[in-house]
Amino acid sequence: MLLKKRFSLYFKILISGTMLILIGSVFVLSSSSIYGISRTGNPTYYFEKHMIWLLLGITGIWLINRKDIKFIERYSFLIFLFSLFLLTLPRFFGELRWIRLGPLSFQPAELVKFTFIIYLADYFKRKQANIETFKILIVPLIFLLLITGILQTQKDIGTFVIIFFTFILMTFLAGVRMKHIILIILSGIILICGLVVIFPYRIQRIKTYLNPSADTQGSGYQTIQSLIAMGSGGITGKGLGAGERKLKFLPEAHKDYIYAVVGEEMGFIGTSFILFLFATIVFSCFTITNLTADAYLKFLTAGIGGLFGFQFLLHACVVLNLVPAKGTTLPFFSVGGSSFLINILALGVLLNVARKVCTEENIERTEIPFISLH
Repeated sequence: MLLKKRFSLYFKILISGTMLILIGSVFVLSSSSIYGISRTGNPTYYFEKHMIWLLLGITGIWLINRKDIKFIERYSFLIFLFSLFLLTLPRFFGELRWIRLGPLSFQPAELVKFTFIIYLADYFKRKQANIETFKILIVPLIFLLLITGILQTQKDIGTFVIIFFTFILMTFLAGVRMKHIILIILSGIILICGLVVIFPYRIQRIKTYLNPSADTQGSGYQTIQSLIAMGSGGITGKGLGAGERKLKFLPEAHKDYIYAVVGEEMGFIGTSFILFLFATIVFSCFTITNLTADAYLKFLTAGIGGLFGFQFLLHACVVLNLVPAKGTTLPFFSVGGSSFLINILALGVLLNVARKVCTEENIERTEIPFISLH
């Protein structure tokens, strides 16, 4: 592949990521103003905090891109263990899912979503010679179950779903035998069903998903308001800032349902454009995996692409009532400093990898057996 064409992949990721951050920041201000007024009297309260996290994220990207990506590979396991330790702290030093940091708060689960990918990329690279044996999967599966157990003490099933599907994607790309992947998927489905049954409120969410109109002023209210917001935007939307559902009609409009605000204010064209930007990043990731001979970079890039893709899909599907309601952020858009920061750092790592791969001499030596996106 020509150098010019290879560098176009880097700029696709850079431009798409930058646009998502900029547009997302605009919608943070648009969707959170009413919540800022009701909480502090300051309509820019959440936007100001968002800007603080953005500055931290930009600093993080600068630091990440000063280092060779091999630095992260070298300390992959330690980084993951540190994040796993942090995941246990909210129960003792925080508030359900958050660790308080003065005026800010941090959600360790957001970090674990990313560091588990870093760990898996290193692990699968080291185990490539024996990847078809099931015993190779035992260690990462133990960590996956450990993460799941801790997350359930925090009543967080959405993060588990994202981590689980990202794990499946990476096992697939690593060349794990299909019968082993199917076994893990079936086990995961059983586990998810079990996690739903033991928490009654999750059963209620499924009932609401199946028939939101059964309780329009209660459990089905948020879903109905979300669908109204998406439908009322039409093709071109009502105009930036002109949305009505966010004015306390749609609960959590600035967090778990911000894609509905995008739909109301920018319409089908706007939501499609956001979809296009995420798709550009995801498919650029999979193209890059076929340009490098380094297995770690293959798995890391694919994992980050999958993380962005699964987060977007889960958020959008909840907003459109295609899956039961579950609080999950839209990367770069939802109010939530830890989610915003980690997604920016993941984008920084991706840009580091893309730049390295685009300057490699020996490319297109793909060893991923199932993906070919030249």
